[in-house]
Amino acid sequence: MAPSNRYTNRRGFGAALKRGWNSKPAGIAAVMVLVLVIIVVLISTLLGVFAPANTGDQGTASKPAPTSSTSAAADGPCNVKVTDTSSTPKVPSDLTWKTGQEGLTWPVSKSVGPTKTVDGFDACFARSPLGAALAATTAIYDQYGTHSAADSLDFYIADSAGKKKSLEVAPQQSDPQQMRSSGMNPAGFSIDAFAKDRVELTLVYSYPSSSTGYYGMPMTIVWVDDDWKIAVLDNGATSNTGTTPSDGDFIKWTGTKS
Repeated sequence: MAPSNRYTNRRGFGAALKRGWNSKPAGIAAVMVLVLVIIVVLISTLLGVFAPANTGDQGTASKPAPTSSTSAAADGPCNVKVTDTSSTPKVPSDLTWKTGQEGLTWPVSKSVGPTKTVDGFDACFARSPLGAALAATTAIYDQYGTHSAADSLDFYIADSAGKKKSLEVAPQQSDPQQMRSSGMNPAGFSIDAFAKDRVELTLVYSYPSSSTGYYGMPMTIVWVDDDWKIAVLDNGATSNTGTTPSDGDFIKWTGTKS
C-alpha cells in the first residue's frame, strides 16, 4: 500500500469544533476541523465515513432496523455479538446509510452498531475494531441528526480535561450545508492498533482538495461504561496530525448506498 502523507494540524480540536463544525475548511487543516466536526465532524466532515464517497443522488436512504429507546442503567451493558476482531475487518452485509440534515448520510449496521438508543442517542456497538469505527463515525455525524454539536460531544466523548475544552467551544448548532460544500464524505477507515479497551483508528473521507483525494483523521476510541467513546487530547483535539491516504491504504465502506 502507498504510504500516507502526514501534516501537522495547527488548530486544536477546540478550534476544529469552533470552525470545523460551523465553517468551511480552509485547506486540509481546516478540514480536520470539520470532521471533528467530523467530531465531531468531522471535523465535521468527518463523520460520515461513507463508503466510496457518498456523493451521488441522495434519494431515500436505506434505514437501519429500528432501535429500542432505553437508558444504559436500565438495559445493562451492550452485549453485541462479536464475530470479527481482525484489524482488517470485513464490512457487514447489513451495512446501510442513515440520513441526517441536508441529506448527509453515514454508515450503520444493525448487527455491529448502533444497536439501541440510549438517552436519545444511537449507541451500543460491538466491542471490536469495526464496532469502534462505526461508533466513531456515528459520534461525528450525530450532530447532523436531531442533536446539537454540544450535546453530541457531551455524549460521545469520554470524560477528561480535553472533553471540557471541547465543550467550551462547541456550537449549539452545526451547519450541514457547509459540511456538504466542503466536498467531504465518509470513504472508509483503517485500524492502526487494537486492544480490548482501546482502538487507534483513522476515519477516512473523500476530500477533493487533498493531493490524494482523501483526508484521514486519526483518533482514539476507548471502551467506557460498556460502549465506545472518543478519547480526546488535553487540548480537546482528537489528534495533532492528519493524513492524506490513497486508495488501498484503508477499508472502504460498502453496502446499500443512498
